[in-house]
Amino acid sequence: MPLVQEIVSIANGAGNPLQAWAGSNGYVAGSIGFSAAYESLAARAEAGTRLMAAKGLWEVYRKMREHTISMEPDTILTYVRGGSLGTAIPVGTVVVQTSFQLAQGADWMATLKWANEFADVTKAVTGVDLNILNSTYGVIGQVGFLAGYPNMAAVDVARAKMTPEWMAKFLEGGKFSISGSAMQRMMTKIA
Repeated sequence: MPLVQEIVSIANGAGNPLQAWAGSNGYVAGSIGFSAAYESLAARAEAGTRLMAAKGLWEVYRKMREHTISMEPDTILTYVRGGSLGTAIPVGTVVVQTSFQLAQGADWMATLKWANEFADVTKAVTGVDLNILNSTYGVIGQVGFLAGYPNMAAVDVARAKMTPEWMAKFLEGGKFSISGSAMQRMMTKIA
């Protein structure tokens, strides 16, 4: 944890809104992830240049490497609906991430129509707003949803409200995804 906090501190000091997340359900045990949200790719590039020049960054990366078993590719997600710059998200917040890989030849506009309908049903049933995202860099063709909760108990409350109608709407999305690519994971903000 001290290395995670040091990375976040260096990044924040260089003007990068970095946060750290501990992966839980759906992640490999011990997973740590980092995220940052920017207004634009230009803003990310400018902040990234400052970060790469930040004192101590490469040394802390070197220290962290000895604790790293595997890494996922860096992915840049674009909010299609909703979104938060993340720095306003309190430590302890639990985020449920559901994603799938878009099927070859899938109708993008029909996928977005379904995704918005699913988000509307989720809001009506659970009271929770879903963010809709798609990947623009990294593994291309990912479609995802993020739902934030103040704690794990709130996740349980929302899950208990999910009706057969909710599940039917969720399953409609299967026609837009590559079979077997749907994944749901949880993470908790730790820094």
